[in-house]
Order: sequence, then structure tokens, then C-alpha cells
Amino acid sequence: MPYLVPETVSEALVLLRDRRPVVVAGCTDVLPTRRQGDRTDDILDVTGLSDLRGITGGPQGWRIGAATTWAEIAAAPLPPAFDALRQAAAEVGAIQIQNAGTVAGNLCNASPAADGVPPLLVLEAEVELASAAGRRRLALSDFITGVRRTARAADELVVALHLPQPPTDAWRRAPHRCTPRLFKPGLKQCRANALPSAGSSRPRPSPS
Repeated sequence: MPYLVPETVSEALVLLRDRRPVVVAGCTDVLPTRRQGDRTDDILDVTGLSDLRGITGGPQGWRIGAATTWAEIAAAPLPPAFDALRQAAAEVGAIQIQNAGTVAGNLCNASPAADGVPPLLVLEAEVELASAAGRRRLALSDFITGVRRTARAADELVVALHLPQPPTDAWRRAPHRCTPRLFKPGLKQCRANALPSAGSSRPRPSPS
């Protein structure tokens, strides 16, 4: 079971194309599902790729690197409309999990209990995928296709999430956006957190 540690994204994409390894970063989802002694595929560790880390913002929106941890998201100076995402980041397991677990790992795992999915759906996140053949973007609602299933091809790597600048009426949109059929466990919390995020000190009732 070779353990592959690429130095660049380009090298990682070639390894994905040629060897079809299992991609890991924080390993908080991969390791618990493995039984001791089980044989497995090659492992591709992308934790050290700087192009997959960090949070940047600009007039067109925000970019969150795929290997950015939940602890980094919770501490980031994001706009108020992102408060639900920051609170979800602070509730992903214990602090040890938040320090290791990554945003892309949470999405690729596609668990119905994924804490980060409801607020990211509200924020209309797009998933950027890269392969040796090129890059593409998918809306998060199209990327997750079912329980434990995504649209990521075997030779693709999630490199970033892209979020548009939130509108000024984000609080009005949140109840309608946060209705994923596969992620009901986080729905109530997502609505409660998203409503006050436009700066109001009191939650407003959902439009009828």
C-alpha cells in the first residue's frame, strides 16, 4: 500500500490519473472506516499542498481551499452572512477533529449528517474539480448526488470551494435555500443560524 505525498497539484493529478489512489487530507473520515489489517488502495495525501489551503475574498466572492480545516474556517474573518458556516465549523466533532478535518473531505464523504453542507448550500457554493485533463465547477447541490455519493470522477481532485458575495437580503433567502432533502439533520440549526446573519439582533419570521 504505497503512501503517496505529491509536492504539487499537477503531480497529484498525474498520480490520480495513473494510479487511482484514495485521496486523504485530515483522515478523520477515512481512518474510522478502515479495519485493522484490511488491504486498501494506494493513499494520496494532499495535506501539504499549499494551493489547497487558505481562504481568500474579493469583489467576486470567496475561495476556500479544499484542504482548509474546520478550525481555520471557524476562526476566519468571514462576512456576517457566513455565520452559520462558521458555527457549523465549530461544531464538527471535537477540537481535534476540527484541527484535522477538511472542508472538502466533509463534502466528498457525503454523509447525511455533514455539518458543513446546509450552510454551504445556503451560500450557493460551487465545487472546483481538477484532473490532468482540465478543470470544472459544479454547484454543491449537483456535486452531492446521494448518500455517500458524489459527482467526482476517480481521476479528479476537489481543489476549492467558491462562494459568491452574499446578497444584502441573505436572511430572506436562507429558509428557502436551506432545504436539501439529504441533509435534514442540519436543517433546523442552519435556519436558526442563517436568519440573524444579515446583522439583525433578532431572528425574523420566514416569509410565507
